[in-house]
Amino acid sequence: MIARPTTPASEPIPPDYKSTSWNGISVYYTDNLDGGGLDFADDYVDLFNCFKDRPRFRRMFEWCGGPGFIGYSMLADNICESLCLADFYRPAIDAAQFTARKNNIEDRVTIYQGDGLLALPDFEKFDLVVGNPPHYVERNMAEYSFNMEPRINMEPRIYVDDKWLLHREFFSGIRKHLERDGLIVLIESGKGSHIDTFRPMIESSGLKISGWQWSRRFKTLYWYLFIMRDDSKVQLQIRTQGNDSELRLE
Repeated sequence: MIARPTTPASEPIPPDYKSTSWNGISVYYTDNLDGGGLDFADDYVDLFNCFKDRPRFRRMFEWCGGPGFIGYSMLADNICESLCLADFYRPAIDAAQFTARKNNIEDRVTIYQGDGLLALPDFEKFDLVVGNPPHYVERNMAEYSFNMEPRINMEPRIYVDDKWLLHREFFSGIRKHLERDGLIVLIESGKGSHIDTFRPMIESSGLKISGWQWSRRFKTLYWYLFIMRDDSKVQLQIRTQGNDSELRLE
């Protein structure tokens, strides 16, 4: 018998994989790969649907991408034309690659494995960067945050950023990968940080804070930080709702 090549549709799904779907794209993962992205993906889509004359971004990068919940959901919602993911954790890379193959979208998705931004080739440029980075500078901050209790068995690397080193490295290195009028949107914890936690890191890296707002689905538990290059002339425009989710411009 001649073995037939494995096609995306016929490739078996690993028994420990779960899946969730956005607009026909099924995203595969295991429980230990979810650092909150499964919950935040819909919140991100809601956020970008509030942009006036919502643009379609040419190329989006999901920092601390894991299996790509946020990136794939935004690709499925036509917020970006193509997607780049990067993570240092091999199981997360495997899951993200499986998702691309299974959905036959490998031509629109690039996945790198490596330590932070060092995984990215110099030629990669993005007009949108999103991310769900570790939200706490100390482990005990997470353990005493009631919203973290369901995930307290996660590996600390998923929710603790010691001395904010991961954030510092990101801010210091992302500018060269960001188009001049590109946008960075990070989700952070209301219990773990505030805007002035990151301001010095951002402004010393040739970037500027352009605004912030509370999460639309999780209110004051989480907040979004909007960042641009310091030479960008673009003004954020997001429809306001007259409540706590209103955008605060800097």
